[in-house]
Amino acid sequence: MAKLKRSAFSLGFALLPVLAAQAEPLKAVVFDVEVVESQLEAPTGIPADRLKKLSVLLRDLLAKSGAVTVVDTAPAAAEIEKNLPLRTCNDCDLGIAKKLGADVEVSTVIQQTSPVLLSFSASIRDVKTGKVLSTGIVDVRGNSDETWTHGIKFLVKERLLDKPLPDSAAALRTLMDK
Repeated sequence: MAKLKRSAFSLGFALLPVLAAQAEPLKAVVFDVEVVESQLEAPTGIPADRLKKLSVLLRDLLAKSGAVTVVDTAPAAAEIEKNLPLRTCNDCDLGIAKKLGADVEVSTVIQQTSPVLLSFSASIRDVKTGKVLSTGIVDVRGNSDETWTHGIKFLVKERLLDKPLPDSAAALRTLMDK
């Protein structure tokens, strides 16, 4: 009986690294929020500090959700800058995310159709395949820090993460192999 207990105990310790690896959240590169000003009137020019705050908030919300671990983009800053806007770079964002060791990448675009009508859209894509895992769109009325913050929070909570992402890179690979 003691030998059986020791064997079970040893097996439990042997499985710990496997179980821990499966519990690790996906590594995500979360690119800065981009803006498309498509309004018929003269573009208003979005304050750069507002976009920076939204990008930081987006990363915080995703990290705090536990769905992903946010990867630092600083090592690829020059490549990112060279390819801006990323929404038009023919999937160069996937290559950048792959180089940074990410499992997924998050891209967010705000389309401003008038001074107070905005559409926030975001997607989470598998870096290896380019497959979209989650996407969402939220329309916002208002052009203040408060309305933009509300838009990003709603986009993350109610659109991007309304269905669970795979809980690990291993689960993501299993999903992609199906």
